Amino acid sequence: MAYWRNYRKFSAEACAVAYAESSDEETINKTQNGVHEIITENFPDNIINGLLVSTYSSSEDETMPDYCESKNECPLDSVKTFGDELASWSTKYQVQRAAVNDLLELLQKQGHALPKDARTLLGTPKEVVVTSKCGGQYIYFGLARGISQVLSKHPLAISDDLPLQLTINIDGLPLFKSTSDQFWPILGSFNNHDVFLIGLFYGKHKPDSLEEYLEDFLEELHLLEHKGITHDLKTFRVKLLCISCDAPARSFLKVIVGHTGYFSCERCEIRGTWEGRVVFNSADISTLRTESAFAKCSYENHQKGRTPLINHGISCINGFALDYMHLVCLGVVKRILHFLKNGPRHCKLSSGQLSRISENLLTLRGKMPSEFARQPRSLTELERWKATEFRQFLLYTGPIVLKGVVSHKLYQHFLALSIAISIMLDSNADRRNSYLDYSRQLTQFFLRNCAAIYGETFAVYNVHGLLHLHEDVRNFQCSLNELSCFKFENFLQKLKKLVRSGQNPLVQVAKRLSEVNSSNPKSVHKKRFTVISTKLKDSCFLLESGNYAFVKEVRDDGRVVCNVLSQRETNNFYRIPAESKLFGISYVNDLTLATKRCLLETDELLSKVTCLPVDGGYLLTPLRHEVERC
Repeated sequence: MAYWRNYRKFSAEACAVAYAESSDEETINKTQNGVHEIITENFPDNIINGLLVSTYSSSEDETMPDYCESKNECPLDSVKTFGDELASWSTKYQVQRAAVNDLLELLQKQGHALPKDARTLLGTPKEVVVTSKCGGQYIYFGLARGISQVLSKHPLAISDDLPLQLTINIDGLPLFKSTSDQFWPILGSFNNHDVFLIGLFYGKHKPDSLEEYLEDFLEELHLLEHKGITHDLKTFRVKLLCISCDAPARSFLKVIVGHTGYFSCERCEIRGTWEGRVVFNSADISTLRTESAFAKCSYENHQKGRTPLINHGISCINGFALDYMHLVCLGVVKRILHFLKNGPRHCKLSSGQLSRISENLLTLRGKMPSEFARQPRSLTELERWKATEFRQFLLYTGPIVLKGVVSHKLYQHFLALSIAISIMLDSNADRRNSYLDYSRQLTQFFLRNCAAIYGETFAVYNVHGLLHLHEDVRNFQCSLNELSCFKFENFLQKLKKLVRSGQNPLVQVAKRLSEVNSSNPKSVHKKRFTVISTKLKDSCFLLESGNYAFVKEVRDDGRVVCNVLSQRETNNFYRIPAESKLFGISYVNDLTLATKRCLLETDELLSKVTCLPVDGGYLLTPLRHEVERC
């Protein structure tokens, strides 16, 4: 409060100017049937013309009153300084409007010239255009608008020489446990930057017309691909890289059979067999599907109709990424652990083995770097594990906690999957491409031995999809990180939190997003790492040379004093199916031996490394997954 009291009182003349400018944003005419039409340039014309349009007032349940009772309540300078900081604080912590109103009242009593209502402070729009279509309600925010917002936040991070490579995600999002209300958002991201909202559908079910649902987006995408987008006097080329979503969403968008069908594979013409469920036990890839045959709807057992994506020239075979978050983490890894815990007798582990694995996991709690949102949990909570926990088990903790507990054959089988995915997640293009064929061989080995280890019912649609993952890495020339749905799932959870009640959820999201964009217009600086610390879990980093640096001191100028451990002083943690050191995974007996003290710039720290205790030493594993940095 003492910090706030240092601000000067602002003049009434400035308030008058601010209030006059803010009150003239929109002109509202009321038609004879009582429906409001908005005369504004805030929304594209194609949202209004020819469609049934409804508008909602800024209050989700009642007409919004005048924001300010007097001109002295809205000083112009407060919006630029103190008011802007207060608005950013409110949106950052999602403070309820009533709480912000009470805070504004308290600040006014202390002599601060601030608006009386939170909606003035946050710039909440008075009206929101909602279209009735596809059996529900729909708002199209715009592809160009979302791109421009990201470019404004990161003006120096993108070169106008490179195209904006779009990754699109579409998925269903249930809103409440007690109703079937759901969102179907169209999300976008380019060049691995922030996710933005393109369109949002709300209803009791998924959109009943795929053509209507995608119409606005496909038309604008076609326009931007041909003309590009101009921002700050620079013209950027726009290119659709891929569409990344889970199997049910891909089935909806491509109008094909679901993942439980006999001909469900989207890349080859393999036919599944029935073993109590549809399985694909062959480790060989069948005849690959082609774009021309798909465009002609030649796959009668695979296609249920014609998708509008074909008419817009979007590739429906190689243009859709097989998202490894759903296919591998929530698919294969989750299935492995369920089979080990509750599967057939010949692969099910004993209660003693399960207890040892759980104990091993719990010993690693608190030792994972801060980049991990969750610390390891025991197998007793397996049903509540999230996708990030299955990823953590596959890449970092699984090779440790399974060693010496499961059979040698099962352990090597698991390592084959772990190494294969690690290769495809590698951000170093040269190293990734050099080992990509080996990764393909490992996935073939994994599928070829599934039946012997887990039984004939194990190799379902997701397991078969492992054979095609390397195709995406090669076709898109990027790691699986850049094609995954993790960042989109994070955005969906933030989107869901914007809904504060069951009344007009679509309007609530539109207004909350508008508040966030207006109160946080400045660029957000992104650090390379979330935490650099002298604590062991956050002190280990990989250098360009392949050596490991352990931070011992963080200086005020940003440089760090490190003990550098040469890779020559480390050992392989495993040698079959490959030597672990080939992929930067090393075992060291003593962290204090054979190290060299160095002063390094933070830019020299290539990637964070997990340093986990095992067998009296430590296993060093570079982080493979992309971290949501702050």
